[in-house]
Order: sequence, then C-alpha cells, then structure tokens
Amino acid sequence: MRVQTRLFLLLLLALLGYSLMTCKRRQPPPRLEALDPIDRRSNLPVVAPISRDLDEIKKDGTLTVLAPYNSTTYFVYRGEPLGYEYDLLQAYAKEQGLALKMVVVTDLKSIYSMLNSGEGDLAAGRLVPTPEDEAAVSFTRPLYRTEPALVQQAKPPEAAGKGTQKALQPGPADETPEMDIQARLITKPAQLAGQTVTVPEKSPYHRTLIELADEISGDIHVVEMGGKIQDEALAQKVARGEVEFTVMQGNLAELKEAEFKNLKVRPVIGRSQSVTWAARKSSPDLLNKLNDWIEEKQNGTLFDRLYKKYFVDRRSYLERVESQYLTSATGKLSEYDELLKRHAAEVNWDWRLLASQAFQESRFKPDAHSWAGAVGLLQLMPATARQYGVRNPLDPEDNVQGAVKFLKWLDGYWLDRIPDDGERLKFVLASYNCGAGHVDDAQRLTEKYGGNPQSWDDVSYWLLQESTQQYSADPVVKFGFCRGLEPVNYVTFILERFDHYRQFVVG
Repeated sequence: MRVQTRLFLLLLLALLGYSLMTCKRRQPPPRLEALDPIDRRSNLPVVAPISRDLDEIKKDGTLTVLAPYNSTTYFVYRGEPLGYEYDLLQAYAKEQGLALKMVVVTDLKSIYSMLNSGEGDLAAGRLVPTPEDEAAVSFTRPLYRTEPALVQQAKPPEAAGKGTQKALQPGPADETPEMDIQARLITKPAQLAGQTVTVPEKSPYHRTLIELADEISGDIHVVEMGGKIQDEALAQKVARGEVEFTVMQGNLAELKEAEFKNLKVRPVIGRSQSVTWAARKSSPDLLNKLNDWIEEKQNGTLFDRLYKKYFVDRRSYLERVESQYLTSATGKLSEYDELLKRHAAEVNWDWRLLASQAFQESRFKPDAHSWAGAVGLLQLMPATARQYGVRNPLDPEDNVQGAVKFLKWLDGYWLDRIPDDGERLKFVLASYNCGAGHVDDAQRLTEKYGGNPQSWDDVSYWLLQESTQQYSADPVVKFGFCRGLEPVNYVTFILERFDHYRQFVVG
C-alpha cells in the first residue's frame, strides 16, 4: 500500500510539473506596443523627441535645420549658400531674429531620428510625408505640391547634350551595371506592368508604385537602391543606362530632363503630393508659428519668386549644374582656391575661412572696387597695400599676400589682450573691416560701462553704439564716429559662411 501511495504521489508531482512547464510555454507573447517601436525609414528604434520648442530656440538664438545638399534644397554655388528651401528658411529665421544653421544630412533615412534626438530643430529636403513618417514627426503646411513622374531614357547617353560627360561617367564598380534600355517609351501608367522601377531606399514613391500596380492589375517590380543614393543620382543613372526607370517629383524631373537631353519625363503616375518641412511632435509652438508664416508668405510674392528662381528658371539651373563651382558637387569654391590655401597657412587660418572673407569682400572678383577706394580680391585700401608691399592690388597673388600680412599683423595686435583664439578672430576680422582704432574704442566703452572687454558679444554691442552721437563723443572714444553695423555684420557673415564651406569643401 505504501508503495502504491508513493507511486501515486510521484505520478501526481510529475503531472503537476508538466502542467507548469506547459503553462509557461503557452504564455502569450509580449504585446507589440510594449516593444521599442521601429522607425521604418531607418530601421532603428524610434527616438523619443526631446523637449525643445520655440522659446528654447529663441533663447539660444539659432534655428538649426537638418537638410541634404541637393540642387534645390541647399547648396553652395560660387561661394554663396543658396537653395529654394534654404532661402525660405533664411527669411523665416531673420523675421524671428534667429541665426540659421544648416546641418548637412548625407543619409536621409536618419533625418527624423536626428530631428527627434535634438540634432536639429527642423528637417528639410523635398520631404513628402508618408503615414509612417507622420507617426514619428509633425509636418508643416505644404510648401508646394507636385506629382510623381516617371523618368526614362528616350535616347542613348551620347545624346545627353551638355550633360553627356555626366551621363557617360561610370558609377562605382559595385553599383548597378549598364543594361540595354528598351526602345519603346512608356506613355501611360498601365505599360509599367511587368517593368522594374528603381527608387531610393525608403522613397515615398514605393507606396505610389504599389498602389499603381493594384490599379493596373499587373506587377511592378520596385527596387530600392540602398546606400546614400537619392533621386537626382538615380536620374543620372537612367541617363547613363544603368537604371531603366525611376520616379521623382515632377518639377525636379523636369529640371533633370533639361540637364540630360536623353531623358523623357512621362507619364505622371499618381496624384499630387505635398512637399513640406518636419518638426518634432514636442515642438508645437514652432510648428504653429511656422505654419502661420508659410500661409502669410504664400499670399505674398516670396514663395512664387523663389519657386520660379529654383524650379522654373532652366537657364540658371543649367548654369549651376554645369559649373565647376557648384561646390556641393565639385568641392571647389572659386578659381582662387589654391592661392587662398597657400597663403592661409601664413596666418594659421583654415583656408576656407580666408575664402569666406574673400567672398565677403569681392565675391571672388579680383577687379572689384569699393566706394571707399578698396581694391581687389580682399579689398585692400591704397595705404594698406603700400604698407605691405603690394605693387598691383588688382593682381590676385599680390593682393592676397598683402592682405594676409595685414591679417597677421592684426592677430599680433590683439594677441595679448584677447588670449582666446576664437574671440580674437572676431576682433581681427572687425579690425580688418573698420580699423583697429574703432574696435579699440568699443573695447574701452565696454570696460567703462561694465562689460567684458575680451568678449566679442559685449564689444560688438558698443561698436554699434559708436554710430550714435552720444557715444561717438564719449571721452574714451578716440577715433570718433563709426558705422558699427558694418563690421558687426562683417564678422557674422564671414563666420556663418565659413560654417557652410566646412560642410561642402575639404579642409
């Protein structure tokens, strides 16, 4: 009996253990919402947006925008930052009393996670919202609307016109090989059935093509090209015969058709879509103010004027893309890059800083003359030119070497009084523009009225006051009246442009 009891108890314990194990295995999987959400654009965990809105941005004084460099959003041409979206953002920032800082994003898949993590306050770059994107960030009112258009090759690469060299230039060895392009053009969406269309990774037009395939009851093979390949590069691949079809915004596609004469843009394959900017969901004030501004300006001339400048004016577009000084494509600022590189080292400057100053002075024009009598690339006054041995200020080499000697002297002039290199640079630039005497006066005013004479922020305030009768006649002011706004803007513009150059040009 005891043996039977023991066997019964052992059997009962075994059944209980099995039941517990089974229950454990059959526990339901964790609910999906308990897992970290994934950003479908970047395939990375969604970054919870930081808390930073318009008030904090205004306290910092800078609006930071994440954007790619491309032919219409943001680029540097002949030394000047330009772009449809850049110009609009610059106008908005100026009205808000903010400096604009552009941060170049080379991989658009990460732009929204970068935005949410606080690396920028806005995202720009011909953005077309998708439902997945709208779950991660907020989008502004449309800047404009455009239809998705098919880009295809109508003639061989040799027929690309002035774009021939670009069209024939081979891509990297690991990219799509050249293929035979069909002779028959696609003229209506239904003809895409059975065809292969290549788009950038995470393109909003992937969804458009899938919807089109459903409508025409025929498969469209959509290939997403990875890496950092974007729509403009794919248009070039179509022109070279490496890719058969791509889809891009219609207004941009028409620019590419003008650039590469062997391309044909047809047909429109979907409804028009909004092109917008993006803000964090934690920045409602910024979004609302920006929407109000967009609505107000769209009722004026600003949006229309800039749209025509960047999307309608084909001649200017072709001039830019065919120029060796489209810096984002070529890495060149001007024909004087090598000259500036050679002489910048003499004053221990980054050559791109000297280039920014040269653009500010003359826009890289060696024969430039100012109303005050300054001449040449770096606008030397006659007395300064003679002092530093410049025989011909219209000769770029002579002009730059003299200007650099003057800059080197100014750096030594301020060295003991402004030990911080970054602050001293601002004093040197201001002194180059208006004379060290006027900056000395501003420094004395700063000290007299309780500011920090080693801080450019404090000294620049008093340099502005030298344009008033009250302070230009102050006993500590030895050099009298000064148009202080000019040197203050001079310093700001050069350093802001230098920041642009560093993103596009190798140091």
